[in-house]
Amino acid sequence: MSQRFCVGRGRYLLLSLVVFLMGVGATAARTVKQYQTPGPFDPSRQGMCDFHNGIYFPATALVDGISPYGAQYAATNPVARQIPFFLPSILALHAPLTVLPLRVAEVVYFLFSVALVLAISGLVVGSIIRPIRLDYLLAVAAALVFSRGGHITLFDGYFTLELVLATFLAIRWGDRRPWWAAVALAVVAAKPTYLLPLGFLMLARGNVKALVIGAILTIITAGVPFAWLAYHEGDGDWIRGAEVLGEQIALSQEIHRAQYDESPVHSWTRVDALATVAKWTGSEPNESVHLIVMMVLLAPVMFVLDRRRRRSIDDGLAGLTGAIILCATLVSIYHQSYDTMLLIMPLSAVLVGSPAIWNQVHAGWRLAILCLTAVPLFNYLSTRMVLGRLDAGPTVEQIVTSINGICLLGLLIGVVYLGFRRSPAVTLRTNEIDGAAKTE
Repeated sequence: MSQRFCVGRGRYLLLSLVVFLMGVGATAARTVKQYQTPGPFDPSRQGMCDFHNGIYFPATALVDGISPYGAQYAATNPVARQIPFFLPSILALHAPLTVLPLRVAEVVYFLFSVALVLAISGLVVGSIIRPIRLDYLLAVAAALVFSRGGHITLFDGYFTLELVLATFLAIRWGDRRPWWAAVALAVVAAKPTYLLPLGFLMLARGNVKALVIGAILTIITAGVPFAWLAYHEGDGDWIRGAEVLGEQIALSQEIHRAQYDESPVHSWTRVDALATVAKWTGSEPNESVHLIVMMVLLAPVMFVLDRRRRRSIDDGLAGLTGAIILCATLVSIYHQSYDTMLLIMPLSAVLVGSPAIWNQVHAGWRLAILCLTAVPLFNYLSTRMVLGRLDAGPTVEQIVTSINGICLLGLLIGVVYLGFRRSPAVTLRTNEIDGAAKTE
């Protein structure tokens, strides 16, 4: 075994491997059993539906010069509707899959997603302990596969795992490897609800170079496919094509918001603070309200991060700094239950007690953080299947679907408070490499 890896405890390794393979196998079996034939959405058969609607057919359309944001695309392809607004760079990234037959592409992407689970797990363990213990790595991978977000992402075939890995890498490399962090940010930029809060938080952390380079890369990686689509949509007239794309995106967003399960009032998957409040007020906040609330929530978080930066305190992705950024990203603006996979980092770090900051936190705080991260990660109550069978009335449904958002808001308040308290006027700087615990 290389110096970067060690086996750990053999019995734990074997147990973790068995649990991981059971989770992957059960998810694959469910995907096959409840496979959704491309076309109109069927809530009873969702296997690979997001791969069809959000990756394969939109990427195929992009390659062919057809806008996946337009009504013509929705009418001529076996999809539920045109895609909502995420940057075409993510479609270009998946363009190689379009040369494969659909069935082959589905298998390849499922296996690719499983590989991403292992990559994320390796990054998590490598951020908290060195050398990387394979028993820990497989334990984290098993936890991800059995988490609500991990299971549904593998089952539906969405690209959330790519965003989670890129978010972790952007934070990890933000201050030390700005070029690599910029590449990760260009991937994160595919979904503005990831990039907007993450960008502001990294700015407060002082990762200006990574953000500037990331913005340039995003303009290039998104601009080229946008220009390609504009040229075809405008029949060679770039300006007219850009106008058409703008109209299509605005309409696709309206269609997206009009979906019953996308409404914050009725959604059982939304975990952001505004959606939690909207469930109880019955209001339908527009995009402007989402942005205003995001900035209100981010302001105190950015203050704490800037305060820590000025005092040279940064305990990295696995420490309080990472926990603050990841929690604030989830709470501040539109996010779904599958995005809670971001919490696997603070959950694992607190469990292991590395970086050292987590062992310096009172046991009561650590227990609270563990509970508040574990509930959104593994909460299977707030799902279509359970709620449909529960049928306990609107009040109980509101309570059940608010649990994740309440836990996340409480978690954010807690880690921001700890981040503020543990910002003494002394020089203290650690990172994932220096701060990770060492094992023999």
